Amino acid sequence: MRALVQGILITRPHNVAIAAVAVTAGALTGPATILRPAQIVWAAVAAALITAGGNTLNDVADLAVDAVNKPNRPLPSGRFSRKAALVLAIVLFAAGLAVTLPLPPACRLIATASIGLIVFYDLWASGSTLIGNLVVSLLTGTAFLFGSLAAGMGAWGLIPGVFAFFFDLGREVVKDLEDCEADRTGGLRTLPITAGEGVARRTAIAALLILLVLLPVPSLAGWLAFPYLPIVLAGVGIPVAVVIAGLRRPREAAVYRRFQIIMKVDMIVGLLAILSG
Repeated sequence: MRALVQGILITRPHNVAIAAVAVTAGALTGPATILRPAQIVWAAVAAALITAGGNTLNDVADLAVDAVNKPNRPLPSGRFSRKAALVLAIVLFAAGLAVTLPLPPACRLIATASIGLIVFYDLWASGSTLIGNLVVSLLTGTAFLFGSLAAGMGAWGLIPGVFAFFFDLGREVVKDLEDCEADRTGGLRTLPITAGEGVARRTAIAALLILLVLLPVPSLAGWLAFPYLPIVLAGVGIPVAVVIAGLRRPREAAVYRRFQIIMKVDMIVGLLAILSG
């Protein structure tokens, strides 16, 4: 039972759930009136399994850094073995691909490419200067496209996907700012370490400013219905503006951590706004 619990925890269930919701949101974006519930469920399950596999592999790759920064995680704490984690990651990836079999060929292609990018990120790009951040943000945005293609909505998922890309890019850089000292100890070369905290803060601000400019576009263009705009402006726009203001000067790790929490809540609100439209 203990191994089962740790095996679930290592996948980061909250991130897995967000991936499934993102795919569902992408599947419900667009003008089509005929829903394909089975397709949406298959797509959400596939995304959840692949995300779980990626999170597990990431813990294997980041074991040395997590031993300093997150010692209570299943691997650094010794509650779950590295070998078991590798096996679990492979099984989750394989299961995720298998679940895409009832979906359109484009979805299987995206799923396969996503696993490739995840492996590239976890084994080579994690902790690199900005490349890792861009890969993670691309994967986050692609989840929406994956959902819309699975549901027969075409490329409508690109709308929330672009939002997710810039939002996650800003969040990923803020996360690097939070983890800077531990990452430096682990020999990583994240943006704050290689280019400095100032450059990293300005990069996060730029990504989030682009997001703010884009937020009203779906409503103004008639792509999403009225409820979307007030929800996204109040629940995402205002908190993101607060984070941007806070990033204008150097902060302690604990403050960057608070920014991260704000943005995680924003992510959920953004998904609800898209679904409401």
